Amino acid sequence: MIIDEILKKIAGRRVLVVGDIMLDRYIRGTAERISPEAPVPVLKVREETSSPGGAGNVALNLLTLGARVEIAGVVGNDPDGKALVKELKDSGAGTSSIVTDPGRPTTTKTRLVSGTSQIARMDRETSAPLPKNIEKALAASIKKTLSKFRPHAVIISDYDKGAVTESLVREIVKLSGKAGIFVSADPKGLDYSKYLGVDAITPNLSEAESATGIKIENEASLKKAAERLLDITGAYVAVITMGGKGMSYFSSDGEHGSVPSLAREVFDVTGAGDTAVSVFTLAYVSTGDLGASVTAANAAAGITVGKSGAASVTPGEMLSHFRAAGEEDSSRFKTRKELANILSGLRARGKKVVFTNGCFDLFHAGHIRLLNDARKLGDVLVVAINSDASVSRLKGRERPYVAESGRAALLSSLGCVDYVTVFGEDTPLELIKELRPDVLVKGGDYKPEDVVGKDVVEAGGGEVKIIPLVDGLSTSSIARKIKRDSGKSGNKI
Repeated sequence: MIIDEILKKIAGRRVLVVGDIMLDRYIRGTAERISPEAPVPVLKVREETSSPGGAGNVALNLLTLGARVEIAGVVGNDPDGKALVKELKDSGAGTSSIVTDPGRPTTTKTRLVSGTSQIARMDRETSAPLPKNIEKALAASIKKTLSKFRPHAVIISDYDKGAVTESLVREIVKLSGKAGIFVSADPKGLDYSKYLGVDAITPNLSEAESATGIKIENEASLKKAAERLLDITGAYVAVITMGGKGMSYFSSDGEHGSVPSLAREVFDVTGAGDTAVSVFTLAYVSTGDLGASVTAANAAAGITVGKSGAASVTPGEMLSHFRAAGEEDSSRFKTRKELANILSGLRARGKKVVFTNGCFDLFHAGHIRLLNDARKLGDVLVVAINSDASVSRLKGRERPYVAESGRAALLSSLGCVDYVTVFGEDTPLELIKELRPDVLVKGGDYKPEDVVGKDVVEAGGGEVKIIPLVDGLSTSSIARKIKRDSGKSGNKI
């Protein structure tokens, strides 16, 4: 099953994430000297950012891939808790199942980063099990969400911070089993009997060894450890992530396999497990194909470790990864609703979204220059094209020369383009309001004050960029040349 088919199937799937939600805070700067007060580096602070971590990062991964997400967990009655819930809401996650415990702090991890290196981390947390009244309130909120949201899957993200108790897992498994909902668990700790009844268990190599007491040194010991995991948890499948060696999976009905990772630079392993369980679960409940789902998860985790901090993976990155590996893909086209969900997740990860639009009829070198230059202005490039009906209204009844499906396919094939969508209005104003890009790009035939959507983008803190045109190149000039040379032989455009 090719990756673009998987990505199409997972968009819009509903997932409930349950677990330890936390706030990841990053204080970045440069450390060029040692403090005179103690033998420690002095960090000259450049910026401070934060994003949801733990189960929150699982939610962001799912949102980035176009899923609909509700999240259940516990925060403290403190500023960090309020900030965490707001960031999750802003990313597009449903937060009505989050419970506040006034007796514990919001789990917060503050990382001090100099350049690309983490020089210190400060943790504010308690790992004590939830008080019974808070656990009962969390279970009730999960039950309500399962009934109303009706997810295709539940992901239990356990970071051993007290939210994921054995009794809570038992309740989730019971309720999900009655509703036919797939349950994955990304585990922590030594006693995996607490996850009894889940459908999938996704430890890393070290966690699998610790939970089973089996040193994994070869294929035989790997198989033995996986069988032990299935026996302890009663799961249908165990997916074991093995770092640079890729992933292996073993199911209770005998299906098994290993997926090697593509060689790439490892920048930061933070959050790779979150990405793996997110992509595997989404892919499996969408396709029912174990091998394809593990392959997709392995690719996503491999991309994540090449980024700084806990990160998520875009569909465009997944497609590029498989193209590099030799697998074909066909489209980055998204509906505007799918795209709005994806971009919400990307913005929550601090990604800069660039947007440009046009008819892109009779594609030429000027378009290539515009798109390549636009891509350099941010992390993700979205190209919106006018529908056929819209082009006809704007350009005349003989236009477009190329149907919207062909124009979308051509743009989707370009490496500089991450997403393509179609809008039917005469201007992209409503689409810009929905997508909220950080950078709005137009060609040099526009003045900044005449760009549709300028006020919307700037009101959100974004900017408008004008990219110079290639002299003498335009769809109109090409069309005139075609008409002028019609009937003549030997002429080339």
